[in-house]
Amino acid sequence: MKFDPTMLNIGREKQIFVDDLVIESVENICRTWHQPVRIEENPVLIKDKPWEHVTYFSCNTWQVIRDPKDNLFKCWYTDWNKPEIKPGEPPIGKSIYHILYAESEDGIVWRKPEFDIHKDNGKATNIVIPNAYNLGLVFDPDEKDENKRFKGIYTQFSPGEKDVAAVVAATSGDGIHWTTYDSPPVLGRSGSKLDDVVIAHYDPISRIYIINTRHYDMYAVARNLKNPVVGHWSPPYYPLDWSRNNKRRIWQSESADFIHWGELYPVLSAEDGLDDLDETFYGLCQYPVGSLNLGFLNVHRYVANDLYVRLVYSRDGKNWEHLNKRQPFISPGGEGNWDQYMVTIPSKPIEVGDELFVFYGGSKNHHDWWITGAREGLDVPEAHDLSKVEYALGLAKLRLDGFVSLDAVHPRPGILITRPLISDGTTLQVNARCKKNGSISAEIVDVYDNVIPGFSRQECDVFTGDDVRHTFSWKGKTKIPVASTTRAEYPKPEIERMRKIRFYMDKAELYSFALI
Repeated sequence: MKFDPTMLNIGREKQIFVDDLVIESVENICRTWHQPVRIEENPVLIKDKPWEHVTYFSCNTWQVIRDPKDNLFKCWYTDWNKPEIKPGEPPIGKSIYHILYAESEDGIVWRKPEFDIHKDNGKATNIVIPNAYNLGLVFDPDEKDENKRFKGIYTQFSPGEKDVAAVVAATSGDGIHWTTYDSPPVLGRSGSKLDDVVIAHYDPISRIYIINTRHYDMYAVARNLKNPVVGHWSPPYYPLDWSRNNKRRIWQSESADFIHWGELYPVLSAEDGLDDLDETFYGLCQYPVGSLNLGFLNVHRYVANDLYVRLVYSRDGKNWEHLNKRQPFISPGGEGNWDQYMVTIPSKPIEVGDELFVFYGGSKNHHDWWITGAREGLDVPEAHDLSKVEYALGLAKLRLDGFVSLDAVHPRPGILITRPLISDGTTLQVNARCKKNGSISAEIVDVYDNVIPGFSRQECDVFTGDDVRHTFSWKGKTKIPVASTTRAEYPKPEIERMRKIRFYMDKAELYSFALI
């Protein structure tokens, strides 16, 4: 990741420690990565209606949003009615897909309201978009038309259709009744064509819609036809040959109106020597934290035929870097669990009080053995028995901004010193946890490392608790002198605008800080 000194103007944005941007020095401080904790009630949303077949909680076949209008958790998910596939037949063309809807007050207990939008055997269902697949969904807080608060882009399937190509965009005021745009979306030179993963995002600063997706011609490479092939689901891969890169990878496109999209450009691809030979990138969901974006990268392993999720991040939304040495953020649940082979996160975490609700899809089956295993002649039960196929929605919880912490560990105390930062904030707020007999003190210094009078370590009211929004004080004072917000011209230095923070830590974890 390329840094620039302008990034040290942090304003009032919270700072999390996924990288070293704001760190000048550390002593006896280590970085710890944290994982969400699955709740005991899992799975929270399962197949339980007669019109449901395979509730396809994969990537990106579902989304969960908490609607600020009624405070309900709302979930849109795909149902896949897959017929018996004979040798030589494609699994896509004969399948039927619908988008279904569910809602919840607490994110744990869900209900499936029934509507007359699409009936099954003459009865109402929770199907809200018939014959549709892979809904890329955004909630637009800046939309003035109440009937267009939700926007979606998806693939429209009519029964018998064979080509994964027709892309549709639609709007809705309640997430239930949808109105399609008069014309289909156009995605650069691909026109109204995409592959089958579309994860949508809205940037409230630029008011631009973003999709992280796949290219329609993702597999279009000049294969060496003289090489023998197995001829199964995964094509041959050619390491260190960019012109034959046919792995699943992430492209991005932007739009100001949700219809006209710029040319897709690649932003994340597996790297030879760093990622395994069979690892591919299935989909990317981005989640803003302060001034950066965290990404939930869904990774598919062809050989194990499973999926897990990594963390990546970007400070501009285009250049992405892997975190935690490419280790999983959340892994499959293991043998005997409902999510034993696959976990996916195509949906942003939802802030609920002092926690993040991290919804994730899971399955007790593998990725594609059940889809093409029969026609490939695979000797696995799920290839011949759909009762072995089961997807569901799970929930895991994480401390607010609790992805990573900087820790001082017993028996040695530690010191964290920031770089000179620019901010007009007047209070120091931290997300931190102290263990038994642990503590954190802070002092504010100028660019010359002179302590600002009244804000020394000795005058600091020591923090010894566990709080996601603790405001530091010095002998009861919380208001820090405001640094100059007037830009200085060369040769006058910028020192009047800059402040540094020294954190003195003992048996403590610091998750984030902000000058607000």
